[in-house]
Amino acid sequence: MRELLIDHPALAIAAIIALGVGAQWLAWRIRVPAILPLLAVGFLVGPLLGWLTPTEVFPPDLFYPLVSMAVGLILFEGGLTLRFSELRNTRRVVINLVTWGALVTWLCGAAAAYFVAGLSVQLAFLFGALVIVTGPTVIAPLLRIVRPNANVASVLKWESIVIDAVGALVAVLVLEAIVLLSRDEPLFSIVLLLGRFVLVGSAVGAAGGVALSWLLRKRALPDYLINVTALALLFATFSLANVFSSEAGLLAAVVMGILVANTGVPGLDSLLSFKEDLTVLLVSMLFIALAANVELSTFVAALSWQTALLLALVMFVIRPLDVYLSSIGSRLLASERLFIAWVGPRGIVAASVTSLFAVRLRTVGIEGADQLVPLVFIVIVGTVLVASLTAKPLGVRLGVADPDPQGVLLLGAHPMARQIAGVLDELGVKVLLADTNASNVTEAQAAGLMTYHGSLLSDASDDRLRLAGIGRLLALTSNDEANALTAVKFGREFGKANVYQLAPRTHDDHNKRLGGEHRGRWLSNEELSFERLESLRRAGATIERTELSEELSLADYLTEGGDGVVPLFLVDGKDVRVVSDETDAERETSGSVVALVAPDLT
Repeated sequence: MRELLIDHPALAIAAIIALGVGAQWLAWRIRVPAILPLLAVGFLVGPLLGWLTPTEVFPPDLFYPLVSMAVGLILFEGGLTLRFSELRNTRRVVINLVTWGALVTWLCGAAAAYFVAGLSVQLAFLFGALVIVTGPTVIAPLLRIVRPNANVASVLKWESIVIDAVGALVAVLVLEAIVLLSRDEPLFSIVLLLGRFVLVGSAVGAAGGVALSWLLRKRALPDYLINVTALALLFATFSLANVFSSEAGLLAAVVMGILVANTGVPGLDSLLSFKEDLTVLLVSMLFIALAANVELSTFVAALSWQTALLLALVMFVIRPLDVYLSSIGSRLLASERLFIAWVGPRGIVAASVTSLFAVRLRTVGIEGADQLVPLVFIVIVGTVLVASLTAKPLGVRLGVADPDPQGVLLLGAHPMARQIAGVLDELGVKVLLADTNASNVTEAQAAGLMTYHGSLLSDASDDRLRLAGIGRLLALTSNDEANALTAVKFGREFGKANVYQLAPRTHDDHNKRLGGEHRGRWLSNEELSFERLESLRRAGATIERTELSEELSLADYLTEGGDGVVPLFLVDGKDVRVVSDETDAERETSGSVVALVAPDLT
């Protein structure tokens, strides 16, 4: 197998892609961050079985620049998700975490590596710099699984993306200092390097962001060229920054993404969706390739009690100290600080930059450089494993995350939607109604219901919506296209199984062929359109709750009620499920059904 892959690089690429997609699916299936199965697969096909060593298949001069550009794309995609409005309550904490909080992590990590792991002073400082970063590739999946409150989510998301550029800066400075010392050159050059890194990264990144924002605002590109143009402009920005200052492209990518995200450009959702898909593919390939490139002998040699102690210090001493000092005087609750302190997994930037630097250190002739890669990978695996296994139960225990968000977001606040929302509220389900009609919103507020005035399809809704406790969508408007588009958008947020919509106005065979990827599940059944919902309201329909039993299944209830009964929810204790076209009515024989009932409907 090894010889086959070395002789056929195209087959090696195909194998990496297939293994990466399989690992991503497994991560989704067992609900863990994808980095765990990706690293496991990489270690399996690389160090353990010896089937794949990427630098033997691809020339290192090509492999590592491609890795660096892929990381730049990941950081740009992360920057596109950062909006300044998210930092209303957490700006101070985030700034502290990525400035002197990073300094605390760097110095403490260096001290631990020197005194515990026995690294030289030079490599210890480099190790401390490399473990500064957390990273969006591991934080984002955790946030989707845990669904913490807004304060915790904004701190972790902003820190994970910005700290990657900060950590890369510190690591580059330390690396250059090591190289300069090996050549007996003056360290004053480091000051110039720092200034050049910040200036080049910020200026080139801002220029790229301004250019892309201008193209999007002026609609100077046809739709089919927007994504590829953005990609080309990003790679040009990233590479140009690296030409003027080593690794400044990482900072440029983050700056470019943040600038585009906060200038109100149209079509940002489609651009972000494209970058998300590409990022998943690149992350899958990178983690497998980098893990497969680790040498088994050096990795085994790094496994010791000293390494275990070093990992424990990074997770349970240094990270909590960093968060505690950074959050002094903030509005964060003690439970929120504790959760943030516990969640500090390292990601793709730590892995890729370590691999890149190890090659250069070996080229310069620095002794002990081979120790760096396995130590950083052990920190990555350890921090991700602990966070992925414990973050959800800890978040629930601390009260900063919902155990299973059962709340419902209703698109539409018309009279029937308000009636449905009121029943859900009585059942103890959190409800939020969204509508562009100010009169409907006012009526809902008068009824004591939570509301959002605006379009759920607008970029502004991403900033202003507060979805803590919300995990399902009911699209109930008269606009079939708005229902479907909203279902698709929130299918990424809640999962496709948790978004429901009314059937189209003309529910013919053509509509049925549209496929589930273009819509949500049909609410109640395939015949419940907005027109029928309105006819039920005009007929004086009320919402009634009926107990089910072995003698009266949901199917029996519907048969008896005929056209005058439309089931909406199934209630069993505190569990409230939405009835859809996929509900098996014959098997529903316990709990109760909540239905719209209009006996006089003609």
